[in-house]
This record gives sequence, structure tokens and C-alpha cells, in this order.
Amino acid sequence: MIIQHLKSLYHKLSIHPITLVYFLFSWLGGYLKWYLSTLLIVCLHEICHLLMAYYFHFQIKKIELLPFGAYLYLKDFYFQSIWKEMCVVLAGPCSHLFIYAGIQMLSHGVYQDFLLTMNMFVLCFNLLPIYPLDGGRFLSLLLQSIMDLKKSLFLTLKISIFVYCLLFLFYLQMNTVVILCYLFYQLCCFYRFIFIYLRTYYGRIPSFSNQRPPLVHDRIIYRRGYHNYYVIDQKMRDEKEMVPELLKSIKK
Repeated sequence: MIIQHLKSLYHKLSIHPITLVYFLFSWLGGYLKWYLSTLLIVCLHEICHLLMAYYFHFQIKKIELLPFGAYLYLKDFYFQSIWKEMCVVLAGPCSHLFIYAGIQMLSHGVYQDFLLTMNMFVLCFNLLPIYPLDGGRFLSLLLQSIMDLKKSLFLTLKISIFVYCLLFLFYLQMNTVVILCYLFYQLCCFYRFIFIYLRTYYGRIPSFSNQRPPLVHDRIIYRRGYHNYYVIDQKMRDEKEMVPELLKSIKK
């Protein structure tokens, strides 16, 4: 069973072409050891996401090795329960406690100082509220748990753009250009994703379980994790009846 899972993951693993370029330049520049050490920290971070996703039976689409780490693509993220998704997101930052302990035990001197610094940097960077970093994803899930789904996604986008602009203004350097470009690209993708996701999510409402806490609205909004009811023209309507109206509200 374990071997089958490993084979399945192997077929889903891909290496971004730019990663190979980074390997070449780090080798030519004589800092391959330092680059691989940093890459290992980020990959261990992502492996913890992967293990938690496996534990909750998420559908793994792809694992891509990027120049500055790895990225886990899950098919059904944002379609499971919010608390499970939060656990998957938080697994990454929590991994740095174990990485810290490993660094303290297995290294020493200047190399240890470098690893500890990079471990802290990777942790702090991932906690930034910029989608798709862990901080941005957790922010999105937190907002989804307390407010309308559509509003929470666009608020996440606005906060992400604001923090990204601050990052761009104060940390634009030669060694951060690739990361900043990647984040900008991901924000553009997130904007397009919002509309696709909302159409898909609202379209799946008829298949959702009725075993959810009820929540009544007097306007067209939608809360994840609840069975939504609507009082329209003094009539109570189920969320399944409101799918056409919810789909129409996406572009408003």
C-alpha cells in the first residue's frame, strides 16, 4: 500500500524548468550546498502539507518543484470542511519546529547559523497574508468561516495585493525578483480562480449534505459550512433553490 502511494506521488511530481537553471547557476557560483539546504527546508515544509492532506484524504493533483521550494496542488481544496483545510495549511508552518530541532542536533557552527536563519526566513515569509502563501490561505479560510464566501475571497485578494505592494516597495532586490514575479502571477491567477471557483462551488450546492447547521439570510449571500436558507418576499427558500440567483450574483 505504501509503495503504491509512493509510486502515485512520483507520477504527480514535476520539476519546473527554471529550477534546473537555478541548480546550474548555484553550482557554477559555488553555493550549491547553501541553495540545496534552503530548498530542503522548503520541501520539508511542503511535505508536512502533503502528509496532512493525505491524512484527510484530499485529492492530490500535482507536486511541483520550484526554484525556491515546492508547491502542492490539491483538487478538492476549498471543497472540504474549513477546519480540515486549516489543518493542511497550518501543517507547513508547524513543520519548522521540527526542522529547528533537527538543525540544532545535526549541524553546528556557521552552517548551523545559516540553516537557522533560513528556517526562520521561510517560516516568516510563508506567514505573510499573500495568496497563495500559507498566511494568505489561512486568512482566506478564516474569513470564509465568518462571512460571505464571495466577499471573503475578494477581501483576501485585496489584502494580498496590499501586502504584496509593500513587499515590492521595500524588498525589491536582484535575489527576490523571481519570487516577486511568481507571487504577482499567482495573484493574477487567484483573481481568475475566484470566478471559476464560485461558479463551480455554487453549482455543487445541490449535491451537498443537509447535515449542516442551518443559517438564515435576508439577502443573497452564502456561508460555507452551513445549510443556508433565505427569506425572500416573506418566503423561506432552501439554498438549492437559490443556485441560479447565487450564480447571477458572482459578477455583481
